[in-house]
Amino acid sequence: MNLLFFDIDGTLAIKKNVPESAERAIGLIRERGDLVFICSGRYYRYAEDNFGRLADGFVCCNGRLSVKNGQILHESPLTAEQIGSIRRRLDALGVDYLFFGKEDVYFGGDPSHKHRIASFYGLDEIRGKSPEEGDRVYNFDVFFSDLSVFSSINEALSGFCLLNPHGNHPSADVTILGMDKGDAIRIVAEKLGVPRENTYAFGDGVNDISMLEAAGHGIAMGNAAAETKEVAEYVTAAILEDGVAKGLRHYGLI
Repeated sequence: MNLLFFDIDGTLAIKKNVPESAERAIGLIRERGDLVFICSGRYYRYAEDNFGRLADGFVCCNGRLSVKNGQILHESPLTAEQIGSIRRRLDALGVDYLFFGKEDVYFGGDPSHKHRIASFYGLDEIRGKSPEEGDRVYNFDVFFSDLSVFSSINEALSGFCLLNPHGNHPSADVTILGMDKGDAIRIVAEKLGVPRENTYAFGDGVNDISMLEAAGHGIAMGNAAAETKEVAEYVTAAILEDGVAKGLRHYGLI
């Protein structure tokens, strides 16, 4: 049995749209008994609602939450100290941000921006400024009006977090150092008894570098960041050029 991990944005899908060739190819590998995990910076509810038909499990929030059949395989929630430090740094810059739990989303920033950000994520509701006491929070997104603000956020979180910009949209998901996609891949593979040489990871962003390095076979999309391509074992075609299907075919998986 093989274990395959796919990033969402820029790898498996553009927004919520999965190329037909990728959907068909993933169906074939699951039919033969291989397991597919979504491995994303997105939070669990978003990933499961929009891509659950394609997956046997999920690695969400850039590695801090792993779920299979609705059950948590592994989790590494942020501590109260981490949440407080992040909020203080972002509030000092006056930027908007979202914290993500397994199911819920929490907003921080200018209240007049809350509805617009909720609409972008397709959410009916975003809760108040801070997570309710006792809730588990796994990562966060930040929003910026221009590159100078992005640079200020990057500087404020330097040595603590890694930002992964969302293409042309002025936002980024964040990997909090200490747990990343690569760590989660190793944990999930061990729990499921799959040897490293039977693990494959497809990605395109800088937050995918750790997963490509952790897997036995790391595959970068043709549209991937240059840094991501550098660590890949194989570079396939771009997402809209049947990159997922061609990558799977290269390894004889379909």
